[in-house]
Amino acid sequence: MNSALESGFAWQALSLLAFSSAITPGPNNLMLLASSARFGLRRTLPHLGGVLAGTLSMVTLNVVGLGALMLAWAPLLNLLKFAGAGYLCYLAWRLTLAQQTPGQQNTSAAGAQPLTWRQAAVFQVINPKVWMMGLAVATTLGQVGLSDAAFGIALFCAIAFPCVLLWAMFGVVMLRLLTTPRARRVFNVTVCAMLLATAAMIMLA
Repeated sequence: MNSALESGFAWQALSLLAFSSAITPGPNNLMLLASSARFGLRRTLPHLGGVLAGTLSMVTLNVVGLGALMLAWAPLLNLLKFAGAGYLCYLAWRLTLAQQTPGQQNTSAAGAQPLTWRQAAVFQVINPKVWMMGLAVATTLGQVGLSDAAFGIALFCAIAFPCVLLWAMFGVVMLRLLTTPRARRVFNVTVCAMLLATAAMIMLA
């Protein structure tokens, strides 16, 4: 067994990594915030579940070593960056449609739906932050046995879950506060700008 794990240092480092990664703003947290503020928490739960399932899968791939092999191929890394940034721009465009008044909304905006479990899970494949999180988890754990690896992944997800749930619940608070069309427009524009800024940082990284 890894001596760092025996001392408990790696578990402490992994816990801190999980909290700092999951609580800070990022594509998933901004999307959950916007979804809860627009559709409510109950309709956003499949989106939340997809985020967790997709993140769990990507972290597992990185821990077993596949992540490092894939990211070592530069064309694939560039493809992930373009796909992730492009999808965030698409979401920002959807928010732009959402801020229109009811009389101006087109069919796409009027029939808008929150992300499904599958859509949110698949997005993690092109989410650069999740890739970086997975690599960081793999580096923190180092060479460990199957049981330690499984425990580390479970610990990471257990800490990350309440963090992303907190962002979704904050969206519910915003839903109750945004009682006027102008307030909703300001909120949507703010989230839209944050998504575009995140997309720009992904491309520049």
